[in-house]
Amino acid sequence: MSHLPVPREAENNGEKRRERAALAAPIAGGAGRWRCLQSSIAVGVAPLRNLTGDAEQQRLTDAFTDDLLTELVEHGRGFSLQQLTGNPASSCGNARAAEPDFKYLVTGSAQRGEPGMLRVNVQIIETATSQYLWARRYELNVREPAPAQTRIVRRISQQLHVLLLQQEIHRACLESGMEPELYECLSSAASALEGELRQDHTAEAQRWFLAALADDPRSVEALVGLARTCQELVSNPWWGDSAAAAVAADLGREVVAIALNLAPGAADAHCIQGMLHSAAGQLDDAARAFERALSLDRELAIAHGFAGYNAAFRGNAGDTLPAIERAMRLNRTDRRHSIWFFFCGFAELLVGRTEAAVALLEKSLERNRSYGSAQLFLMAALSLSGRRDEAAQVAASFQAQYPNCPAGAVEQLWFSRSASATYRAQILPVFGSIRELGVPV
Repeated sequence: MSHLPVPREAENNGEKRRERAALAAPIAGGAGRWRCLQSSIAVGVAPLRNLTGDAEQQRLTDAFTDDLLTELVEHGRGFSLQQLTGNPASSCGNARAAEPDFKYLVTGSAQRGEPGMLRVNVQIIETATSQYLWARRYELNVREPAPAQTRIVRRISQQLHVLLLQQEIHRACLESGMEPELYECLSSAASALEGELRQDHTAEAQRWFLAALADDPRSVEALVGLARTCQELVSNPWWGDSAAAAVAADLGREVVAIALNLAPGAADAHCIQGMLHSAAGQLDDAARAFERALSLDRELAIAHGFAGYNAAFRGNAGDTLPAIERAMRLNRTDRRHSIWFFFCGFAELLVGRTEAAVALLEKSLERNRSYGSAQLFLMAALSLSGRRDEAAQVAASFQAQYPNCPAGAVEQLWFSRSASATYRAQILPVFGSIRELGVPV
C-alpha cells in the first residue's frame, strides 16, 4: 500500500516515546460545554381525538398517540415533552388561563372518510398565540394503518425539529450580533473545517452554518454542512456534552433529510446521512446510503472512507483498508488523513494485527494529536501488544484531555451500535484492555 505503510515490527525507540509523551501536553479546544445546540423546546402532545362516532376506532387513535410519543422520546431529545389528557384548546391563547408550560402543542383528530378510511387532521400550534404553524390532512386505511401512521408521525417529528432548528439559528445570530450573508458564512465554515478535527473547530463551523441558514434556510450546502458538524459531535463523545450530542444525532438526521428533499441527487448529503446512520447503529441503512452516494459520485473520497469504516462494524474489517486506500488516493487533505489512518488502525486492531494497528494509530496522532478516537484505540493496541507502560501513558493523556467523557459513551459508539457476532467477538478484548487501563467506557 503506497499510502498506508504498515510496518511489520513496532518502532520502539526514543523518538516514538517522545511523540507519545507529547500527547499529554494541553490541547487547545479541549473538552468543555458545547457552545451550539443548547436549545430545547417544550412540546405538549394531546391525544388524537376520535370524532368518528365509532368506539371501535378508539384503539387506533390511542395507538397513534402512543407511537407519536415513542418517536419523540426516542428521536426528539431536544424536546421537553408533556403528555396531555384534557381539552387541548384550553392550553392555547386563553388570557384567563394559566400560561402553559410548553411552547408548542401537537394536536389532531380522526374523522370518517371514504369506506374503510379515516381522515386524520394534525396540527402544530404555538400556544402563546394559538397560531397554526403547520397543519396537514392524511388518509389512513383502518385495515392497514401502520404505513400511513408511520409517515404521519415522522412528518410531525420533522416539523418539530424544523422549529428547533429555527430556534438554534435565531440564537446563533443573536449571540454573534451579525447580519449574516450566505457566501461569507459558508466560506468561514469551510475555513474552520480545514484544520484538525477538534471540538472548537467543529463548534465554530456549526455556528457559521447556522448563520448561513438564517440568510437562506434552503441552502443545501449549509444544511449538509450543519449535518456534518452534528455527525462530528456524535462521533466524539468526549467533547464534553452528552445532551448536545443526543440533540445533534436527532437534528442531524432531520437536517440531512431536508437537504435530500431539496436536492435528491446531492452525493455529499447521502454520505452524511450514511455517517449518521452508522453512528446510530443502523449499519445496513448506512451501507445503502454510501452506495447511493458513490453511485452519484464515484470520486467522493469521504464516502469510500466511511463505507470502509462501516464495513468493520458489520463484521467485514478486511474491507476497510482497500476502501481507505481509495479514499486517500482521491483526497490527500491532512485533516482527512488523520481520520483515514484511524479507521485503518481500528480495523487492524479488530483482526488482531496489533503492531500494525499501533503504527497506523500513531500516524493518525502525528496529524492530530488531540484525536480522542485514535488515542483510545492506541492504548488498547499497545496494551494488547504487551506494551503496558506505553499504553498507560496514552491512557493518562486521554483522561487529562477529556476528563468529562460521559460514562457509557464509548461502549454506545463502538459496541452497542453493532449486532454482528464477528464484530462483537473482535471488540470485546479491546474494551477489556481499555477498562484495565482505568478508562471508563
